[in-house]
Amino acid sequence: MHNGRLFTIVGGIFGLIGLVLLCVGIALAASTASFLASANQTEGTVVELTARTTTTRSSGGHIRRDTSWYPTVEFTVDARRYSFQSSTGSNPPSHKEGESVPVAYDPDDPSNARVASFWSAFLAPLIVGGLGVVFTPIGAVLFAKGRRIARLRA
Repeated sequence: MHNGRLFTIVGGIFGLIGLVLLCVGIALAASTASFLASANQTEGTVVELTARTTTTRSSGGHIRRDTSWYPTVEFTVDARRYSFQSSTGSNPPSHKEGESVPVAYDPDDPSNARVASFWSAFLAPLIVGGLGVVFTPIGAVLFAKGRRIARLRA
């Protein structure tokens, strides 16, 4: 396969993946922003930190274990207690047991709630969108280089 064709194909794949990641990141951010705009706010308390450990094996056979801590938060709405586990974990833990945290919840369904901090709300959209920001221009440059090489050979 000619270098120009390889650059064009790889660039096209990278660019397409980048655009998809950008779109997903934007959709996640828009969904989160919409939820936060319509949600009610209250204070909750971190009642538990749950550890989740993932194990990976490198090509050299080394085992790596990573632990992230996910806070479980309780809050009260209309004298009724609700709790949820955050979908965002971290190492070291971003919260301590007993800590007060802002909570955003759906007024029609208070069981639909999340920690209302910037990082908890927008970490996933930032990561996915950030990967899209990296992949898209790399793909565009590779695609353009492949097209240029192909034109020069022709």
